[in-house]
Amino acid sequence: MPVSVTVIPELSLVHNVYSGVVTIQDLYDEQTKRDSHPAFKMGMPGVNDLSQVTDVDIGFDEMLAYAKHTMKLYRHVTEPIHLVLVGETPATATAMAMYENLSAATDAPFLVHVVRGYPEVLATLNLPPDSLKHFPDFCHDESHLL
Repeated sequence: MPVSVTVIPELSLVHNVYSGVVTIQDLYDEQTKRDSHPAFKMGMPGVNDLSQVTDVDIGFDEMLAYAKHTMKLYRHVTEPIHLVLVGETPATATAMAMYENLSAATDAPFLVHVVRGYPEVLATLNLPPDSLKHFPDFCHDESHLL
């Protein structure tokens, strides 16, 4: 499965893990899965883990169309939503930068943060160190830094 979506109600956030080859359809699938989750609330911050992605097959025009679609979905949001991208690799670096730049260049209500690991995820979202227990085990690799 290219994207798994977990709403973590205890932290009031969404954790997405992408794997394999990611396409634009995977981004739309993430939105559908997230929005259909009973614990999801519009405006929740998101953590997108891309550490398991082997390739990103998304062109600029596709990403721009996705950004415009997202702006429509979030048109009623009045507070910025933190979106944390973690797990940058050579396969994901360009796509992460493209997403970050498109979010900044449009009226999307996102504050995009690109971070190296989960200690930075917690710091960016102002979460206490014990919040890490709500994430999958593979996210605990740097727990010694907390």
